[in-house]
Amino acid sequence: MHLWHLLKKSPYPDKLYKTCSVVGNSGVLRESNCADHIDSADYVFRCNMPPLTDKRHLAHVGTKSNFTTVPMSMLRKFGKIKDSQEVKDGWYNQTLQYKGMVIIKKPKDATLVMQAELMKRRTDLRVAYENPAHFIGVQRYWAQRGLPRKITSGFYVITVALMLCEQVNVYGFWPFPFNDSGGKVRYHYYSAPIFFAPETHDMAVEYMKVRELHQKGVIKIHLGKCQEKKPKRKL
Repeated sequence: MHLWHLLKKSPYPDKLYKTCSVVGNSGVLRESNCADHIDSADYVFRCNMPPLTDKRHLAHVGTKSNFTTVPMSMLRKFGKIKDSQEVKDGWYNQTLQYKGMVIIKKPKDATLVMQAELMKRRTDLRVAYENPAHFIGVQRYWAQRGLPRKITSGFYVITVALMLCEQVNVYGFWPFPFNDSGGKVRYHYYSAPIFFAPETHDMAVEYMKVRELHQKGVIKIHLGKCQEKKPKRKL
């Protein structure tokens, strides 16, 4: 069971989206004033269900979402959803800040209940499951191009965006503890634990690949503050 089997038809149009934002969660987004730039895109990808309603970050990260991945930590948090209405309500409330689709790694008893709960209570948000064959194919593609370790979910989402969008703008991707000026950069723009083992991914090498894609004009990375002139928002 995967994305295309769960939906009656493809959720995507026959033609590519003109502009897309892919939003990571690095602390480089803090004080960036990028919200309007992010939300003005035709389609917005977000990683690991970041907070979108915290007033401290609204001007910097935006609120629009069309495609949001769900981290394993969130699945653990709601692991007892099958036996608890309180946990079901917690999951529902957690998802109120997102629209479009939330993407879960694979179906399990708990995730199927999560899916059923959203189908029952919402019409503007669907659960879909990652296609493992597609992820493996993407992994192999990048392994042949200098990324032998497992790619991060963020890099996978960038790749998906390249398949669906004419123009991909990337925000919040910066794996280093300091910026170019030597200032400290938090791992996330919000308070959250880091779960993956350091040896799982090669964040620095992966970022260099992101930078290479930027230099070749394949994507556009936005670091630091966004320009003051704000584009017209698309709702």
